[in-house]
Amino acid sequence: MSFPLRGLLVSSLILLLSACSSFQRKSETAAVTEPEKVAGAEGADQAPAVASTTIKEDEVSSEDVEKNIERPYKSAYGEIAMDYNEHVEKWLRYFQGRGRGYMNTYLSRSGRYLPMMKNVLRENGLPEDLVYIALIESGFSPRAHSRANAVGYWQFIKSTGKRFGLQVDTFTDERRDPVLSTRAAVEYFKALYNLFGDWHLCMASYNVGESRVKRAVTKYYTKDFWQLIAKRRSFPAETKNYVPKFIAAAMIAKDPAKYGFTDVAYEDPLSYDTVALKSPISISKLASNLNVDVEELKLLNPKFRTDFVPISRSGETVVRIPVGRADDALAALSLSVTTQPKVLQAEYYFYRIRRGDTLSTVARKHRTTVSQLRRLNNLSNRSVLRVGKTLKVPDNGGDGIKLVTEEEARVPAPAPARQGRELNDGAVRAVGARDVEFHLVRGGENLTVIAARYGLTINDLLKFNNLSSRSVLRRGQKLRVREVAQRSASRLPKVKKKQPVLAQYGRARSVQKELDPKGARTVAGSSAKMRRHARPSR
Repeated sequence: MSFPLRGLLVSSLILLLSACSSFQRKSETAAVTEPEKVAGAEGADQAPAVASTTIKEDEVSSEDVEKNIERPYKSAYGEIAMDYNEHVEKWLRYFQGRGRGYMNTYLSRSGRYLPMMKNVLRENGLPEDLVYIALIESGFSPRAHSRANAVGYWQFIKSTGKRFGLQVDTFTDERRDPVLSTRAAVEYFKALYNLFGDWHLCMASYNVGESRVKRAVTKYYTKDFWQLIAKRRSFPAETKNYVPKFIAAAMIAKDPAKYGFTDVAYEDPLSYDTVALKSPISISKLASNLNVDVEELKLLNPKFRTDFVPISRSGETVVRIPVGRADDALAALSLSVTTQPKVLQAEYYFYRIRRGDTLSTVARKHRTTVSQLRRLNNLSNRSVLRVGKTLKVPDNGGDGIKLVTEEEARVPAPAPARQGRELNDGAVRAVGARDVEFHLVRGGENLTVIAARYGLTINDLLKFNNLSSRSVLRRGQKLRVREVAQRSASRLPKVKKKQPVLAQYGRARSVQKELDPKGARTVAGSSAKMRRHARPSR
């Protein structure tokens, strides 16, 4: 073989081997990066995979960088199934119709809190959509307060809040703090998911409690929420509506324009600086020294129940202040330090009196006693509650308005009852524009006794309370007495305190027989014959 031909063959062989080597390296690289990409998609808490190849800066386009940064977030606890059915459709119609005003307000507030709350959820590997539980629970309002005494953005009751590390005492309620309460909610969600492994059941538990959901799952042999709510007695109506309401709210919040919410004015995201205080301070004085609105400072620190900021057991308390004011705040501390107020004998709220309230009903509502309410408010047996005034009630839960110090909580003494009328615990009533009093029926009382007690006739009581002559009184029943008393007080004698009914005015039995030969009972204080119309309650 000639030398030129031999050289040509050798060159061809070298080129062939070089091409094979290049192809092999490309295949090996693909074999390594492809599983990493898949693993990154499946692992919720894993960082996106990056090939171990040095890439020159000029080889990376801005589109590639943006695409890599905005990779969709995957939850380590799985995603929430956004099922669409007739239950969800009902709530969509509600939020687009009668509830449109509420939803518009909630969406507006969400602009302030969603970024922070989503970030906390992401840090803990939870689904971001859980943030919409706060939307349906409180509408993102720190002052939200339910009938079950749940408070704050995530609507924690006192015991559950403390269970997950929230401080609730005289001066501080961390259930109202957006950051701290969200962290507590995260721990609660984790506990619920570890218990049920299904987000729909977790949300049902968040509403009605773990025990009720576990009983339903055990009784009906299913963990499918939609199958459970089809059962008549599985959950209360509120819980059956909870998940559909959540899904509808989440769908609207994630794409408001699609559902007609095109005019939402979103609030600016929550932003602040913080300072750690080592001495107690007054919020109003701090606001004055910082030259900021005191309401703005309170809005940044909703966990403080009063104007006073106490120091926690750790020796310092973190206070949020407007961005850029940290140096000013530290300089103002020496001017704003206040002495800690005297410790209250009891924690209490102000309760605003409504029409129809009595000490008995207020006491039951706030889990206390009538005698304790009397002591706390300096009330006597003759005191009358007036609509719009306030009562101090112990912090045992209830429809509280504001927790204040004893100096701030001084309420004008309620007006006493009219002379000649003894009002027992059940008869202390709210008095409004019509000046109406009520009496709560006790065991053994009947219309005759009650009418005589307030200087009325039985016919007045029957007419004023829409009762018939055959009506039977029940213990705890409410009867109107004061408005009638004003009409008839001028012509009827008054009942004196603690005297037998038939002997109040010295009437002899002969007078009674003369008025009623057939033996009907005649009651002192009336000017007509009256029969007993109701049996005593037993």
